[in-house]
Amino acid sequence: MALLLAFYLIFSAVIPASALEDSPATAELVMKADVLYWEEGELVVKEFSGHEERLKVTPETKIEGVVGGRLKTGDKIVAQITDDRRALSIKLQVPDGR
Repeated sequence: MALLLAFYLIFSAVIPASALEDSPATAELVMKADVLYWEEGELVVKEFSGHEERLKVTPETKIEGVVGGRLKTGDKIVAQITDDRRALSIKLQVPDGR
């Protein structure tokens, strides 16, 4: 009986994990960064940790808080991105004036 329980627990943990391996990269990450520049459909940003990243911006990317339609160098943003660095949404962070 204990052996059957052990097999059940092993397979219930292994099967869902293997099913996830074939799923597309859809996990969302949150990134806080400063905008450096635009380059061919990609937004180049510098994370607050100092690491540079390229975010793929598509027509489906929701951009909030931008006046004039485009982010500019020095803007501070919070972006929701996928594992493959595609931006799902970008929100301009406005300083609170303190």
